Amino acid sequence: MTRYVLRRLGISAVTVVGLVLVVFLVTRILPGDAAAARLGPEATAEDVAALRDRYGLDDPLLVQLGDYLARLAQGDLGQAVSTGRDVSTELFARFPATIELALAALVVALLIGIPLGVLAAARHGRVADGVARVYAVLGSSMAPFWLGLLLIFGLFSTLRWLPGPIGRLPVGVAPPPEITGMYVLDALLSGDPGTAGQALRYLALPALTLGIGASAAVVKMVRSALISTAGTGYVRTALAFGVPGREVLWRDRMRNAMLPILTSLGLVFSFLLGGNVIVEQLFSWPGMGRLAYDAVRANDLEILQGYAIVIGVVYIGLNVLIDLAYGLIDPRIRLGGRA
Repeated sequence: MTRYVLRRLGISAVTVVGLVLVVFLVTRILPGDAAAARLGPEATAEDVAALRDRYGLDDPLLVQLGDYLARLAQGDLGQAVSTGRDVSTELFARFPATIELALAALVVALLIGIPLGVLAAARHGRVADGVARVYAVLGSSMAPFWLGLLLIFGLFSTLRWLPGPIGRLPVGVAPPPEITGMYVLDALLSGDPGTAGQALRYLALPALTLGIGASAAVVKMVRSALISTAGTGYVRTALAFGVPGREVLWRDRMRNAMLPILTSLGLVFSFLLGGNVIVEQLFSWPGMGRLAYDAVRANDLEILQGYAIVIGVVYIGLNVLIDLAYGLIDPRIRLGGRA
């Protein structure tokens, strides 16, 4: 198991280095002038040149890369051109809001996707399976921006069941004492269920917008993984001995389908972290996605680099955790086939 863990960590380290290089090169080929964007249209050429010199934007590409890697090795993500603040400060101040939204959306995706995927597999080829497949196609093809507008119109404007897209809490309600940065959890830990309920209500609409779209992928993966186990020997043997089909489904087929399902959940959560830029902007959610959206408009390369690297490192870390979970679920993986 130790060799397996070390090998996965080594591969992840190489992947992080490749990620940093790709992100740096991609942000440098974006059109526009970050210095001119920060100073505005009334800035003189001398002011723009001074700012470019201050941030080293006129240096050769290799010099910029060397400086960036040296700062990154010390944990310095640079200074935002648009605000003048440290990128790490900007990002990690908004990181808890993004994590809270992604976790809530993941819960929505699992609550919808797993039961619907299991039902589709159990009723393979019947009406329930067809309904689940139609839902998966519609959920995958619907843009989050459009789905968010539909939910705002239906649940806020028409039915008034949920609050509108104005942030994390109502105007005039103070945030709970900061413990994790996630308002619902912090309010519960502080013994303030009222604020927790308010935060949960304002979290519901953006979480539904992200979660419904993500649940389509969960439905397809759970359905496919369970159907692939239907004709296996252990299933036929269990059914031949009179074991109820429902027990075989949940105890045997689901357990053996966990590896592809875990892969699906890791990819879904990574998408919820990095693919929420439009949703955060739509719902005025003060997370990293909204910061990245503003950075694109301001052509702020430092924030874009930091955002991409943070999301990429989290994604790689999730994959490492999933690989380690593989080793716990299936000993053949961590033993390299010697089991």
